[in-house]
Amino acid sequence: MSQNHPEKTVLWISRHTMTPDQLADLERIMGGPVRLLVWADTVSSMEELRPLLEQADAVAAVLPLEKLAQLLEMAGEKPVLQGISRRVPTGRTVQLADGRTEQEFAYVHEGWQQLLEVRVRTKRL
Repeated sequence: MSQNHPEKTVLWISRHTMTPDQLADLERIMGGPVRLLVWADTVSSMEELRPLLEQADAVAAVLPLEKLAQLLEMAGEKPVLQGISRRVPTGRTVQLADGRTEQEFAYVHEGWQQLLEVRVRTKRL
């Protein structure tokens, strides 16, 4: 580990494994090597993330909007990041469990964005 670029710890909240492209780009924006703390389970309560969040320098998350708003509040000064990707057709089709077929897509990493503010107003119906 280089003295100029100490390792950063990033909490990764997603059911999916971070791709090599995502990790390389994350290391670019974090300024050096990154160690991932992974939460791959469904998040029932945001409080269950707090112990890992306290160990992290930043957090990258795939969560519903309401939970992202809570995470942004919990993270304080720590950056909350979201991956940006685009769907690209692979040219193949896949068969679904019910027998139907559909076009297959691959997700291609295009960068990271930092969430600065999330406002959610809801009304129960």
